[in-house]
Amino acid sequence: ATPNSDYGDSALYTPAELSTLSKASLRIARNEIYARHGRRFNDSSLQAYFDAQPWYHGTTSPENFSTSVFNDYEIKNIDKIQEYE
Repeated sequence: ATPNSDYGDSALYTPAELSTLSKASLRIARNEIYARHGRRFNDSSLQAYFDAQPWYHGTTSPENFSTSVFNDYEIKNIDKIQEYE
């Protein structure tokens, strides 16, 4: 379960939201930001998780993915999630 349904592209996650999540959920929440932009994953468990999501369309290999697609909210949320991981 990720902190909220907008997946971190238009609001900042709060410490209250993040502090209740397990390390596994934090990892999913952080990587969901990447997945929403079509990034594929080398980690087979992450790839399988996102392949099972109806909204996911992985089109970009990890090597070719550019973080320049992220907006300010996404960048800040990735950093904030990493503090809790």
